Amino acid sequence: MHSGILRIIKVLKITQMKNMKCSEMGGPCDAVCSANTWEEMTAEGMKHLEEAHPEMAAQIKAMSPEEMAKWEAENKPKFDALPDAQ
Repeated sequence: MHSGILRIIKVLKITQMKNMKCSEMGGPCDAVCSANTWEEMTAEGMKHLEEAHPEMAAQIKAMSPEEMAKWEAENKPKFDALPDAQ
């Protein structure tokens, strides 16, 4: 019985969305991206940049691995600290 409850809790936790504004990820606007994981959030953020800010998307794609690691080190903790969206 307890393992079933734990499984349900894990599923609920996985499906909890988080919201981040473009500006919270270093972008120029307040459009909101939603995702379950950091990886999904970065993909959603890039999709938004490609559609709304193509010049910035090109700059990000041109970043070195070291620059990307620095950006992630600065921004992933922001995502991790976000409350789940209601």
